[in-house]
Amino acid sequence: MMQFARRPHWLKRMVSARSTHSSAGNILLTFDDGPHPAHTPAVLERLRESHLRAAFFLLGNRIDAAPQLVERIIADGHLVGNHTDTHRRLGWFEFRSAQEEIARCQERVPQAKLFRPPFGKLTPGLLLAARRQGLKCMNWTLDSGDWRCRGASDAKACARQVLDLIRPGDVVLFHDNHEWIDAILDVVLPALVSSRLLPVIERKSFFERSQTRPTSPLVEAALTSTFCGCSVSVIPSLTINR
Repeated sequence: MMQFARRPHWLKRMVSARSTHSSAGNILLTFDDGPHPAHTPAVLERLRESHLRAAFFLLGNRIDAAPQLVERIIADGHLVGNHTDTHRRLGWFEFRSAQEEIARCQERVPQAKLFRPPFGKLTPGLLLAARRQGLKCMNWTLDSGDWRCRGASDAKACARQVLDLIRPGDVVLFHDNHEWIDAILDVVLPALVSSRLLPVIERKSFFERSQTRPTSPLVEAALTSTFCGCSVSVIPSLTINR
């Protein structure tokens, strides 16, 4: 069977992640590379039906084609993040290009407080540019691999692998510009809702603690530190009813 879901290489986690030892952290779902005129609304509808909150890392050059979707994402209570303007794979010391990529995206989504580098590659130039814009960097601890799916059977396998690997405190990477994201979420969301470890839409601020579902220290770290991540070895298994 093809491997879809996977964790980042240990070296990437060590370089670009800050460990947290939370054993009761919420799971944060994140969506990259949108907004997409067809798939993003479908993702938003599924999150709304489940009363769930997520984070969307947007590409500047895709916002112009669907500015109303950015407004809807924010209106629905989700976080928005800067994912650069064109998703270029930048070299380690391309400082000027990094500044331009982040600045152009930020002009289109000034509400963004978070930044995620393309391909998860946080270069010195991107780090410096993000800091200049006042953005906090957030990568992921579990890559769903949804972008590898080419059919319904792939989507089912991908969803099963996500549920097998996911742990409390994880930041999970999905893509809301992919044609099979709907089928994947139709399997993943109901299972995760039963775990009661997903942030829900409430009247309170997303980063205020709820009596029933406390905000994960992992999520709080995204706004208080440069890097965000978790140590897989110290996070216990999550039992999910499927």
